[in-house]
Amino acid sequence: MEIKLDTAKDGLGSLFKPYQAMLLEHIWELNADETVRIGSGRAHEYLQGTSEKMSRASVIFFLNDMVDEGVLGFDDRTGKGGHHRIYFPKMSREEFAQHAVKQVVEGVAKTFPEDKMVQRFADVAMDSLMK
Repeated sequence: MEIKLDTAKDGLGSLFKPYQAMLLEHIWELNADETVRIGSGRAHEYLQGTSEKMSRASVIFFLNDMVDEGVLGFDDRTGKGGHHRIYFPKMSREEFAQHAVKQVVEGVAKTFPEDKMVQRFADVAMDSLMK
């Protein structure tokens, strides 16, 4: 999954669709004190109680994209209907922020290979993270 930055939005909304940002925040909140695993069904149910009602397939695709990105991990469980992935965070919110900044800086470096431009971008990004 390619991380794209929308500078017109704030927080995780600048990187994800609203339901995706809500879901990641929810998973991180569940895991504030201990590791809590969440299945796609439970994730989908959470969204049904919000303004961001999405299909279960959309939820599964997003969770699997986050696995591919290294943000989430999963355990494979068997149960009614076959195998199911049970997801958990591999990155904290802070670690994800660093990961996202790195991806954006690398994207800028490809677009503007001039060393000064990349360094300036990196300085601004790090300054805003430290606030």
